[in-house]
Amino acid sequence: MDGILLVNKPKFITSNDLVIKIKKHLNQKMGHTGTLDYAASGLMVLTVGQGTKITQYLQKLDKQYIAEGKLGEITDTYDSQGKIIETKPVEIDEERLKEIIFSFVGEYYQTPPPYSSKRIGGTRAYKLAKKGVEVQLKPVLIKIYSIEILEINLPYFKIKVDCSSGTYIRSLIKDIGDKAGCGAYMTDLIRTKIGQFDLKDALSFEEILKKNPNEIKLISLKDALYFLPEIKLNQDYEKRFKHGQKLKIDCIESKDIKVLNEKQELIGIGEIIDCILKPKIVLVRSEN
Repeated sequence: MDGILLVNKPKFITSNDLVIKIKKHLNQKMGHTGTLDYAASGLMVLTVGQGTKITQYLQKLDKQYIAEGKLGEITDTYDSQGKIIETKPVEIDEERLKEIIFSFVGEYYQTPPPYSSKRIGGTRAYKLAKKGVEVQLKPVLIKIYSIEILEINLPYFKIKVDCSSGTYIRSLIKDIGDKAGCGAYMTDLIRTKIGQFDLKDALSFEEILKKNPNEIKLISLKDALYFLPEIKLNQDYEKRFKHGQKLKIDCIESKDIKVLNEKQELIGIGEIIDCILKPKIVLVRSEN
């Protein structure tokens, strides 16, 4: 089994535990392209078999979320799993809140939550935070492409966010609350898209564990890398590419390019510089 699997993660299971259980059920090498918080639900993209070789490419895809926030309270984790560390009166109307929410569309430097998987000196930030160590994380430039306000029922608000990879919705909710002058924390989160992959096409975690592994259809690696340009090689070049040789080709430039054989099967990923194709990832065998 080589490809990617779309999974609808339920609430109250860690992303790591979900991967371990599906990996055991399918009896395949497996990875993931980005975690979801313990209390969050929604789309996860799992890489299966040789799919683990392309994980890094899928991690960079844009994301879409539906999130709910509550104004007037701040938690140490920025979400409902933490303890309330500050309470403030909510003295804002809907129109002003809408202005504040929309003001975050665009690029801005966002500080990740102290309880996050970011590393500080080789240690995950959340592990230091749990020990009571004050965590100082550097702001990261992220991009919010769009925000749709789904509902406002003060002190609660619900939004749909399209954003770049690396965006923390918990931090966005807190930043909205800080700008509103009363603080806020995230009460619910659903990831609905990763790149062109949609939650509506995902299998539920329970459904996967009930199915016979042979009945589970994966998205091919070729289709999973829809966002990369492609090049086709003849049999001689295919053989040489698989042996890691550099190949002189028509002069196009591409940092990352899907490499196909004459049967239109994905055989790897390459890089083209100065009309030379250099293998970066070579698949052991072509996909069925």
